[in-house]
Amino acid sequence: MSDEAASTTPSSPQSAPGSPRTGPCSAGHLIVRQLERHGVDRIYCVPGESYLDVLDGLHDSPIRTVVCRQEGGAGYMAVAEGRLTGRPGIAMVTRGPGASNVMIAVHNAYQDATPLVVFVGLIPTEVRGREAFQEFDLGGWFGSTAKKVLVLDDPASAARIVADAMHTAVSGRPGPVIVGLPEETQLARTDGATVPPRPVAEPGPAAADLELLDSAIARARRPVLVTGGEMWDAETSAAVAAWAAGRGVGIFADFRAYDGIDHAHPHYLGALGIGSAPVSREAFAAADLQIFLGCARTDIMTNSYELGCDPETTIVINRDPTTHGHFGPLDHLVVSTTRAFGAAVAGLEPVVAETPGWVTEAREAFLDWREPRPPADAAGGAGNSRNTGNSDAAGASGGAGGAPEYVDMDLAFAAIREQLPDDAIIAYGAGNHTGWAARFLPVHGFPSVLGPRNGSMGFGVPAAVAAALVHPERTVFSIAGDGCFMMNGQEFSTAMNEGANLTIVINDNSRYGTIVAHQEREYPGRPSGTNLGNPDFGAWARSFGGFGVQVTRTEDFAAAFAQALAHPGPAIVHALTDPDIRTSRP
Repeated sequence: MSDEAASTTPSSPQSAPGSPRTGPCSAGHLIVRQLERHGVDRIYCVPGESYLDVLDGLHDSPIRTVVCRQEGGAGYMAVAEGRLTGRPGIAMVTRGPGASNVMIAVHNAYQDATPLVVFVGLIPTEVRGREAFQEFDLGGWFGSTAKKVLVLDDPASAARIVADAMHTAVSGRPGPVIVGLPEETQLARTDGATVPPRPVAEPGPAAADLELLDSAIARARRPVLVTGGEMWDAETSAAVAAWAAGRGVGIFADFRAYDGIDHAHPHYLGALGIGSAPVSREAFAAADLQIFLGCARTDIMTNSYELGCDPETTIVINRDPTTHGHFGPLDHLVVSTTRAFGAAVAGLEPVVAETPGWVTEAREAFLDWREPRPPADAAGGAGNSRNTGNSDAAGASGGAGGAPEYVDMDLAFAAIREQLPDDAIIAYGAGNHTGWAARFLPVHGFPSVLGPRNGSMGFGVPAAVAAALVHPERTVFSIAGDGCFMMNGQEFSTAMNEGANLTIVINDNSRYGTIVAHQEREYPGRPSGTNLGNPDFGAWARSFGGFGVQVTRTEDFAAAFAQALAHPGPAIVHALTDPDIRTSRP
């Protein structure tokens, strides 16, 4: 079995096979040995002179060093690895500018509750406080956006500090931890002894909690379960779905946490948040009992606290005893990991024999909403989603009467859904382009979706690279807007260097479409600061040695996408789309 194929979610987030290396070594090398003991498979980095000794330690390590093109991309890859495996993703960056670039991934990990450890090279301690070259305040920068900030001032503490960081990142509410590495501290000699990884508590529900849940469900007319967070597995998903169905509970997913429950399950009623189905919002708002598992009632889920914020009863099941981010009523808190809750309810006898009518009706409406619809003027030509006569879309070819032709993304996603295997991993960043994937691409097991719940652009391409490295046996697909793609599209080079197999579709409407939509609402007829000029991304991909094709007509998309999927490496399908269309058809 290959190194990558063996890196699926372990039974314990801190499990570490093998024996630790022993013997005196530098503190920088000891950091690497401790990461090995934690079972780390990969680190994502942009190299810097401030942590050369750690890089030297990685030279002889079984840990795979993935060299990235920008620290934001490295950080996003580490976040994706944390989400995919349940272990902290590891990023390494240099001081000052490198640390500032990785901040976007730290914010992502903090808001998304994803385990991440970032090692940051620092200036020598002897010049600290003198405004030395690239000096900055590590705690001041990251203190409000990380669970903990540590600095290795004592070389003998290298192994302990790494163990502390790894434990903190996955315990309680997961999140990012920052470890600062002064230059000279890394070079100091140590005894080379690693320390055992610290165990992570995995609380579960008490019998009284399960009884209270059953009692609340029995009293409710329309009970719902909202699933979210990370660190699910197939057994947990099946057990939770069976438990909910056996009690007549409708199941929703939190925003961009769509893969906890198989979408084929008859009680799955869609995801909440931006781009959700109308029936999903209506059914959630009508619920008199809301149960949150692995997530909390937040602003995106509730449309800025306007939707479903005052049910008769609210129960939260979460490993975080502080219920960070939860808003509105809370009647009972069950401190439990998702996995422990799934184990506790596995095999419990069902309470109801039939699916409630409201669940069946909502499910039927949701499935209907998920079907791509042809344009109203389909008889006039399948190639155009709309002929607007807008000629400023880069690369658009002339259609009938000189009007440009574009790819209809609704129909394109019908082709994508048909061609993607059921176990595909779907990655995207932020923007209107994500709505097509969330609506039209069902998923059937965790982990299958990588999207930033903090809404940060540029996440999709780095996340897809990490997914292809963690799960080389699975198909990896990323949908990107042209604005989102160009924020970290340089990591296509990393995909080439690492031999990652992934397919990217770029929805190019030559503007920041989400912002245009806001401008049309607030300042109609006054677009400002949102137009973009783009290259031929197909040719751009080919310049790296990958597969690339530009598509301007809907009728050509399916064949181009099939070619890209069949290519054994990084591939791009550049789809030119109508700049006046930013969402799927109702």
